[in-house]
Amino acid sequence: MIVSGTQSLFGHMITDPIETVSRVGNDLAVAIGLLTMITATIGINIVANFVSPAFDFSNCSPQKISFRTGGMIAAVGSILLTPWNLFNSPELIHYTLDVLGAFIGPLFGILLVDFYLIKRGKISVDDLFDDTPKGQYWYRNGFNPKAIAALVPSVAIGLVISFIPALHEVANFSWFIGVFLSGAAYRWIARDDRTVVAAARYDARAVAQKE
Repeated sequence: MIVSGTQSLFGHMITDPIETVSRVGNDLAVAIGLLTMITATIGINIVANFVSPAFDFSNCSPQKISFRTGGMIAAVGSILLTPWNLFNSPELIHYTLDVLGAFIGPLFGILLVDFYLIKRGKISVDDLFDDTPKGQYWYRNGFNPKAIAALVPSVAIGLVISFIPALHEVANFSWFIGVFLSGAAYRWIARDDRTVVAAARYDARAVAQKE
């Protein structure tokens, strides 16, 4: 709405909100606008680019990496990666997004299939915090080998699609391709787990009825 209004006010459309604020003739309005931009930028970066990676790093080794330490790792890493250089090269940022899609898509597909098709939307909350071999989500040393078996080839296919010039148009859909491939692969690899979950749920209902 604001962008559309700049067309009638300034004679051309301005998509940069900072430039729009700078053209306002009132100093107080400019100050409020800039303060709003600063607050929004800080708030969005804390939620999207700090909290999430801080939890991710902390979950890799909860005993050694706290939430605060995970946040510091994310902050330092974000500077070392020099993301501003990525935006200086349209081709580089394009490849970066395609590679991210090739990794994130398969992860999402596995999580989706595991929760809705394998575990039927049921989660053991207590076992989520159990990092011992007795926990339901311990799998093998904390890793689910079936999920990894579905993840690796799906990511590999996504990367191949992203870096082959002839498949440039298809690379734009690497995220969706990864979701489908990993989801289908994991559904087939973990097909026996669905039977185990169903049997465990039946036993739990039987015990509840007896009580």
